[in-house]
Amino acid sequence: MKRWQLTLLLVIVSGVPGLSIAFPWDKDMVDQPSEKPQESEAPPDPGSVPVSGGESLPLPLNDEQSFARKDASADLVNPVAASADSIRRGQEFYDVNCLVCHGAGGKGDGPVGLKFVEKAPVDLNDAYTQDQTDGELFFTLTRGRVKMPFYRDALSPSERWDVINYLRSEFGSK
Repeated sequence: MKRWQLTLLLVIVSGVPGLSIAFPWDKDMVDQPSEKPQESEAPPDPGSVPVSGGESLPLPLNDEQSFARKDASADLVNPVAASADSIRRGQEFYDVNCLVCHGAGGKGDGPVGLKFVEKAPVDLNDAYTQDQTDGELFFTLTRGRVKMPFYRDALSPSERWDVINYLRSEFGSK
């Protein structure tokens, strides 16, 4: 048989379904056994579907609403006493979440903060920060500000209060 005839025969035979060799890895992922959405039952245990928790306050839609809500939060009282344990925990949370922008000394000179072109992170030692009430600082940690992201998902409310206790003890007038 000539070479071109052999090639033609191979093309024809390989194109016929059932004659080609099916390797184990030649299967589609869609055919594998798996649970599809809405097929399995939700766990019937009590508390399996959360009905409380989280912070459901709507986000401010503009700067005016944001400033109004921050002013309204001024009356919030810090429920976490500024104990040595709270300050220590606050420092740990600060080191993980805040130090990259605000720096070790709170001056806004952290490694990420130095990369900001338009506006550097707030200096936590300035009167602007230190004159705010604990409630206003809590609002800022919860909702974020201009370039600052929100931390309501990263830190629980008590952890945010720990950070505020740390800010009060570590930065500002000494």
